[in-house]
Amino acid sequence: MTRSSLRTDGAFLVGITGMIGGGKSTATQILEELGGVRISADEIARKYTDPDSPISKELIDSLGPEILDESGKLDRKRIAKLVFGNPEKLKILNSLTHPRIRKEFLEVLGSLAEGCLVLWEVPLLFETDSYTLCDATVCVISDPVTSLERTVKRDGISKEEAEARAKSQLSLQEKAKKADYSIKNTGDLQDLRKECEHLYAELKGRMK
Repeated sequence: MTRSSLRTDGAFLVGITGMIGGGKSTATQILEELGGVRISADEIARKYTDPDSPISKELIDSLGPEILDESGKLDRKRIAKLVFGNPEKLKILNSLTHPRIRKEFLEVLGSLAEGCLVLWEVPLLFETDSYTLCDATVCVISDPVTSLERTVKRDGISKEEAEARAKSQLSLQEKAKKADYSIKNTGDLQDLRKECEHLYAELKGRMK
């Protein structure tokens, strides 16, 4: 994979994706325990949809007052409910947040030591051009039914909302086809750890 001209760092960057509720965060955390440096796109993104978002005015102007709670503050759940049922609104949200997330991510990446193995957890790795920044890409394979059930429980949303979020992304099959590596999260935690250990050894080998 050709490294993007936006990259000026000396890290080996691995983009990790999968379907919602599919275990990509758990896999990334295991790889971090093995020695990688984890960066979560979602964790960076949250600041832009929390009540004290630096772009709250732009979001309200673009998406409307229905994204506010009773006290007039941004409500992340209301934002999600609005955009995942409306492709045009989702496009607007992404246009406001993605460039800022990318800029912040590249700043964090540039601050890391030379030769780091960086694990970048990105839900929309292939839906955006984020994969072009990576030296390798990984898809976490999971059972779709279990993944949706986990999302419903984790986020306190309805099954319909979880399905709408999943449909806003590429299918798991498409993500797996595009990725350089796939790891399975269809067993227990020990099974996933073994998958991650094999992957980590493979990635470290590529860095030599």
